[in-house]
Amino acid sequence: MSNDTIGLAVIGLGVIGTRMLANTAHRTDYSIVGAWDPDEGARERARASFAHAPIARSAEAAIADPRTRVVYVGTPPGWHRHYAQLASRHGKALFCEKPLAADVAEGEAMVAELARAGTPNALNYVFATAPGARALERLLAGGAIGRPLAIETQLFFSRWPRDWQASARWLSLRAEGGFVREVLSHFVYLMIDLFGDCLHRESFVEYADDPSLCERSAAALLSCGGLPSRVLASSGGGGPDEVRFTVRGERGALRLENWHQLLRFSDGAWVEEPVPIAPHPDGRTASFQAQLDVLARLARGQAHRLPDAATGLAVQRVIETILRSH
Repeated sequence: MSNDTIGLAVIGLGVIGTRMLANTAHRTDYSIVGAWDPDEGARERARASFAHAPIARSAEAAIADPRTRVVYVGTPPGWHRHYAQLASRHGKALFCEKPLAADVAEGEAMVAELARAGTPNALNYVFATAPGARALERLLAGGAIGRPLAIETQLFFSRWPRDWQASARWLSLRAEGGFVREVLSHFVYLMIDLFGDCLHRESFVEYADDPSLCERSAAALLSCGGLPSRVLASSGGGGPDEVRFTVRGERGALRLENWHQLLRFSDGAWVEEPVPIAPHPDGRTASFQAQLDVLARLARGQAHRLPDAATGLAVQRVIETILRSH
C-alpha cells in the first residue's frame, strides 16, 4: 500500500457497508484495511463477496491498524458514537452514516467529543456531492428560475423498509428507524446546504398501532433560509415509490426526481436537465464515486465540502422535532 493510498476500515457489513466495499473495489486510491460486523453471517457473506476486503478480528483491530486513515461507520445509529470514540482514540478520521446518533442528546455529546479530540469527520449525506444536486445548485445560483419562493419534498414508499433493506429490521422500529430519519434527513440537509438554517414550524406524524414501529406518514412545514418548505411523506399502498424535491421560483421550478434526475419546469412542461455523470453509467454510481473523490480530500487534510457532525446535528434536531409531533 503506497503512502498516498487511503486505508479504510469499514464497520458494519449490512447493505450500506457492503455498498462501500463494492464502490471502492476498483479504485486505486483506497485500500480496505479491515472490515467488521458483529454478526458472523454478515462477516462471512462479505468475505465471500469481496476478496479485496479482509475481515478484521474486531472493530477496534480494524480501526487501530496503523494503515487505517479513515473509519467508515455503516451501523445502526445507536452504535455511531461508540465507533466515533474509537476513531478519535486512535487518531483516525471518521466518515459516518446518518442520522448522526440515536437521539439529539447523543448527537450533542458526539459533536462535543469529536471537537475536543480534533477528529476530522463527515457524514454521509449523498446530496453534498451528488452531480444532480450540484447541478441544481448551479442553476439556482445562475437565476434559472428567478427568486426562489417555496420548497416541496414528497416521499412515498409502497413498503418500508424497502425490499433491498428488508434484512435491517431496525429500520422499521421507532427507536432508530423510519423513513423520516432515513430519507427525509437527506433533503433537510440539502435545504440547509442550499438555503441556510432550517427551522421547524409545525408537523404531524401518524404512527403504526404497534408502539415499537416507526411512522406511517408525516406532514411538516419548515422554514429554510426564510423560504416555506412543505413536506409530505408516507409508506404503504399501491404504486411506485416516489422521491421528489422541488424548488419553485418566480420564473419556473427545478426538481430532483428519484434522487439523481434533474428536471426544469419552463414554458408549461417539465424538461430533463443534463447532469454530468461521465464516465459513470448512471447517476447513482456517479454520486457514490463523487463522494469517494471528496472523502479522499478529507483523508488527506484538504478542503472539502462534506458535511460535518455539527451539520448532522442541525439536521437531526429538525428530524427529531418532526417525529415528536403526533
